[in-house]
Amino acid sequence: MASEVVVDLSAEVGADGRVSVQCLTLYIPERDRDGRVLRDQRRWVLEGADLLAHIGGGVTIMPPVEGGWLNEAGEIVWENPILIYTFIRPSEFLNLLPNLRAFLHKLGRDTRQGEVAFEFDSQFYRITRFDAASK
Repeated sequence: MASEVVVDLSAEVGADGRVSVQCLTLYIPERDRDGRVLRDQRRWVLEGADLLAHIGGGVTIMPPVEGGWLNEAGEIVWENPILIYTFIRPSEFLNLLPNLRAFLHKLGRDTRQGEVAFEFDSQFYRITRFDAASK
């Protein structure tokens, strides 16, 4: 039988005691819904990273990963999305939710996605209908 170790880790390592437990991860696509390579993936990565830095106080950009999704013909379209993530600060997250929505919907609309995906708190979300562009 395994036993749990109970320790005040913040005190033991000299941390300030604030702990972030909820991770927000955005998937920045490399291709559009037709499988064409996006010319401006880096722009979207940096825009998303700026938003996440404000939500969590910092951001991590992962190197491109390999992934795939099924197109309407049932074929796998391979791409190299970039994942960016932060561990949220709750008040900033709540205050910036409208900005997060606007970014995700603009990403989907402007890059011609069939779906935009993100993860929050170990849940995977998909957006398939995008808000109209604001004037």
